[in-house]
Parts: sequence; structure tokens; C-alpha cells
Amino acid sequence: MTSHTSSLATPFGGTLRSLRRAARLTLEELSEASGVSVRALGDMERGRSRGPQRRTVDALAAALGLDGEQRERLQRLADAGRERGGAPTPPYLLRTVPDFTGREPELAELESLATGTRTRAVVLFGPGGQGKTTLAAETLRRLSGSFPDGCVCVQLHGMSDSPLPADEALVLLLTALGLPTERIPVDSAAREAAYRAALATRRALVVLDDAADETQTRPLLPDAEGSFVLVTSRRPLAGLEGVRRIRLGGLSGGESATLLERILGAPRTDGQSEAITRLTELCGHLPLALRIVGNRLSSRPSWTPTRLAGHLADEERRLSGLVAGDLAVRGALALSYGQLTEPHRLLLRRLSLVPGHDTGPDLAAVLTGEDPLTTGDSLDLLVDRGLLEETAPGRYALHDLVRLFARERLAGEEPESVAREIQPRMADWLLRSASAAGRLFEAPGAPEPWAGEPAVSAPESAADAEEWLVAERSNWAGALPLMYAAGRHAEILHTSRTLYWFSDRWTQWPEWRTLFSYGARSAAAVGDRAAEAHQLNCLAWAHGVGAYQYEQAEHLARRALELATETGDEGQQAWAWSYITGALLSLDRPAEAAEAAAKAILLFEAVGDTAGKAVSQRVLGKALRESGRAEEALALHRALLDTSAGDVPGLTEFVQALLRHEIANDLLALERWPEAAAAYRTVATPLARGDLDRFQAQALTGLATALHHCGELPEAREHLTRAHELFTAAGDTASAAKTATTIERLG
Repeated sequence: MTSHTSSLATPFGGTLRSLRRAARLTLEELSEASGVSVRALGDMERGRSRGPQRRTVDALAAALGLDGEQRERLQRLADAGRERGGAPTPPYLLRTVPDFTGREPELAELESLATGTRTRAVVLFGPGGQGKTTLAAETLRRLSGSFPDGCVCVQLHGMSDSPLPADEALVLLLTALGLPTERIPVDSAAREAAYRAALATRRALVVLDDAADETQTRPLLPDAEGSFVLVTSRRPLAGLEGVRRIRLGGLSGGESATLLERILGAPRTDGQSEAITRLTELCGHLPLALRIVGNRLSSRPSWTPTRLAGHLADEERRLSGLVAGDLAVRGALALSYGQLTEPHRLLLRRLSLVPGHDTGPDLAAVLTGEDPLTTGDSLDLLVDRGLLEETAPGRYALHDLVRLFARERLAGEEPESVAREIQPRMADWLLRSASAAGRLFEAPGAPEPWAGEPAVSAPESAADAEEWLVAERSNWAGALPLMYAAGRHAEILHTSRTLYWFSDRWTQWPEWRTLFSYGARSAAAVGDRAAEAHQLNCLAWAHGVGAYQYEQAEHLARRALELATETGDEGQQAWAWSYITGALLSLDRPAEAAEAAAKAILLFEAVGDTAGKAVSQRVLGKALRESGRAEEALALHRALLDTSAGDVPGLTEFVQALLRHEIANDLLALERWPEAAAAYRTVATPLARGDLDRFQAQALTGLATALHHCGELPEAREHLTRAHELFTAAGDTASAAKTATTIERLG
């Protein structure tokens, strides 16, 4: 690394000269006021005396009338001068690391920008611990040959209690760029102009490391031509004009593992891939945490990655375990936390109580009592400070390690009673909101949510309701154990009932197993056996349709049937037989499934449940087909077309789409290939359904089979390939494997 630095210039000397001129003192006057000889003062300003002792600096500071902050900065420059000694060097050198890993896209972008002509400054920003300085150092190492006039680095101390003022940074930069100290202007504007002129006539690379804010950084940016400036900061410095911004996030899983392997070496990591992967997850792929883990293992030869992973698995001990010498994740986070105002600290602390992985302003406002608009602004500020990530527009998430830090601060700075008060209020609000949204998918007359504070905003449309339920699903599902522990069983059952038909729109969600499991437990807790039967039926559906766990689904449905029979609830008996039918079909027991479906239909007719009857009739047809009675199945399915499934919003359209699919399947079973292909082409994905990848995959597989028999092999292969992708996305590994085999057979 090189810099054009005058042999007579030092940062301390240039700063002392500027301060003396600002105080309008001659060398003789400063000598008389400080007791330091004129000759000694001259040697300091000319760089012959590089770092005077503390008592000398104290005397000069007193004579110049410096305040505490200015005195500290002058002393810091003196200390740096004593440490360097020898030939003059740039004011700050970035250290590269031999095990640098990843960041190739960012490096490629930086190289393109630095060697281009359109952009002359880049802000590399991101949370603490992401390796911004390390990436800047690697950029300098790789690009130094492109900057014949050298590379200059200045540490701006943006995260310290006293960031380096721009005026002082300009002295360091001008000195490093070779301007003699006696020619550095005292006036701030003139000094900035001299700096820009120096950059314009050179092809130099300047790194401004750890910038605090726009006010500190703006005077240090170049004009449109000449040199290139790379700024690192925890903030995006959104107020700066004419700069490009690159956000630095965590490493990928593969990069994280590679970094640990490079730090430790092959002998320590061979055969430890599972433990290494676990360590990268516990570190949240944060480079600082990974570095600490690698260093800890390097300094403890007897420790294995498995042992350290076991130690860090305890969330209460993880941050304390992520310490190696003077490196600490907790310390890095504390720097950002310390620069927040108390209202923003409070918000960060309480975000650790959110049960899901992200949140929106409405839920965050429940935690603090602020209004959602103010809370939204505060969330954006936390994003700017690198303590929160905006995962999607209006959605905010804490990094795992930041969550642990925030939880620590909550326990350390607020009474235990705060969490005990906030969590039930938050859980109550989440389930009331979920119930209000779910009502829009129920038949007219569905019950209103229970009363509570803070009030929930009822969605204006089904689309708004679905958007909220999707965005907050990890949170309202995470509220269930809190409500159950608080004995709020009636509210859990209310929520389960109002989300009953909405669950059909997103059948693969694991949250349904959570909801209906807590629903069954709550019903049992209050001794409501009829409600327990209903919840067990719902749970059977969630295991069968959502998780392909058909034996468990059958077991749950038969338990529901027992309870419904005991209580004389024919409606739940009907649904139990319906879910037993679905499980038996998937377990390749079609004859038994047909008998069960027939029982379900009779019971649904008895209670006047048109929706249930429509579902069971369709499944009966499927059971008939799989029992070798495809003609009967086709006649039944065609007879059911255009019949109403009841007044549940969207259900009739959904059932009609499924019936068209069954008709195509019937024609396929009858080997009426052209008719089957035409029928499959009319099968549309049911409108406004969220996760029907498996449904689409089944339709595409049927279409491909029909086309194959019609001699249309290229199109058949195309549809099978897409079906394989959809089965895989839906988690149906058995069907995905079967489809892959069919593709291979087609060649």
C-alpha cells in the first residue's frame, strides 16, 4: 500500500499548526503560553518530533484553549506518532486477512465502480460485525494497481463517543496525499477545496472507515473526476448525494463453513461438517461471530467443533460464548445500541418479545404503546443503524444474535413485570386480529372477535385479511402457547373456528397443526368434548392434507369420531368419516375409503351441510375410480358439476376446480387419452388459493401421461419437468421421486 506523503508532514504537526493559526498565535506566543520552546514547537509542526509526551500535549492544549474533546484528539495523534516512528506512513492502514472468504459479488461491483468513470464514491454499509472494514481492505489489496497515485485510509471513529471531525480528517488526508503542513489551510472551506483539488489531480483510492454520519462524510467526498472514495459505515448515509450504496449482509451457508475451515485448517474440520454447519447457524452467518468461533477453537486444540456447538446452543450463554480476546459480538452490538435514544432502545428491547421471525409496525406498536406511524419511523431508524433488517416492504426482523442482545437488555434494563404485562397483551391482540381477518372467509354470521385493548383494525377486504394472516402467521401461531399458558382456552377455540375455512387456502402451512393442536388441548382443558371432536377433525385434516401423515390423520379422525358419537354430534361424525376417507385413499385402501365416504355423505345430508356433502361426494368418486369403477366415478363427478357447495366465500369455485381435475383423472383411468388431455387443459388453479403447487403438479402429471399416449413426447416431458419442480416445492418427496423416474424413462 502506498501514499504520497511529504517527508516533513505528520498528522500531529499539521493539526497543531492548524490549531495555532486558528487561535491566531505565533510560535513565540504559543511558546510563552505553554512553556514549550520555539524550537520544539517548530520541530513538531515540521514533523521532526512525531509524538510529544502527554504533559507536553496537555500544556499545548491549555495554551490553545482546547476543550476536552479537542484535547483528546490531539493526544490521540501524538500517541499515534510515537507508535509509528520511522518513515512517515499513511494515517491509517487497513489490515488484510489471509483467510478472506466470499464477497465476490460485492468485490466485483466495487471493482467495476472504482475503475469506471461514472461513480466516484461508494458507501459500503451494514450492521456491525459484517466485515465492512475487512472487505474494504481486500478491495484495496486487489485494486491498488489501478490507482498509481496510491491508497489512503482514515479511521473516522464513527462508532466512538467522539467521532473524528471532518476538519481533522482533512488534515490527515491532505498530509497523506503529500501536501506540506504549512500549506494546509486553516479555513474549513479552503481546506476542503484543497482536498478536492488534490484528489482531482490524482488517481488515488481513499478509504474512509467507520463513518458516523453525512455531516462528517460529505466534506471528504471527491468531485466528479479523479480519485475514488470508499466509505464504510453502519448507516446507509442516505443524505449523501452522488454516491452508490452497497449493503453488506451475512455470508451464505457455504461461505460461512469455508471461512471456519480456512481459520481452523483441514485437520480440525475433517469429518466435522455437521458440527461446522451447526456453528455457522448458531453464528447467524455473521462474519465477526464466525471469526470468534474460529479463533476460540484455534486457541483450544482439545476442543472440537461439536463441543463448542453444544456450548453455544444455549441461548442464555451464546453471546457470552462469542468472545475471543478483544473480539466480542456483544460489544459490537453495544456500540450501535449506545447511540440510540431511549425510545428507540425501548423498541429494540421489546422487539425481542415478538414470537415470530419478523413484524410490522402495527404489532411493534402494541409492544411500546406508540402509534403505528411513529413506530414505523422508529423501525426504519433501527434499520439505518444496522440493528434491524427490512426483509420485505414494511416487514422487519432481528438477526438472531441481535435478538439475544435485545433480550439481555430487556432483562437488564426493565423490570420483569414489563415482559409479563406485554406478552399477554401482544398475544391477545394477535389472536383477536387473526380472528377478525379469518371472519372474512367464513359463512355470513361468523362471530366477532372478543373485546380487548389495544383495538384491532378489521380488514377492509378479503385480500387485506389474507395479506395480514400471511405476513403475521408466525406471530399469531407463536401467540398460541402464550394464550394457552394463560388459560385463554375460549379465545384459542374462537380463533381456530374463525380460521377454519381460511386454512383451505394455504393447506401446507405447518401452523395449522399448531393451531388445531392447541385447539384440541384447550377444548379438553375446559371439558368441551364436542369442541374437542371438531378440533381433532381439523388436526386430522392438517396432518393428512398438509403433512402427508396419513396414518396419524386416520388415528386423529377416528378419535374425533369417538368423541362426536359420544356427544351425538352428527356433523362432526360426518367430517370424521370424510377425513378417514382421505387418509384411507392415500393409504391405498380405496374400497374402505368408498364405504367411509358413503357414511359421510349420509350424515352430511342429515344435518344439511352442503359444503361437507360436496367434499365427500367428490372423494367418493375418487374412491370409486381407484377401486376400478372409473365409469361410475366419471358419472358422479359430472353430475356434481355446477352444483353449489354452500355459502362459504370461494368454496363453490374451489370444489368445481377440483371436480374438473377428477373428471380428467377419470378419463385417464378409462384410457380415453385425447379426452383426458383436453380435460386436463381446462383445469385451472382454483382462484385466490395460496399454496396449490401439489394440485398443479398432479394436473400436469396427468396431462403429461395423456400426451405421452397421444405421442406428444416433447410436451409431455416439459409438463413432467414442471410437475417435478412443484412436487419438490410442496414437500411431496414421494411424488417428486416418482415423477423423476418417469422423466428418465421418457429419455
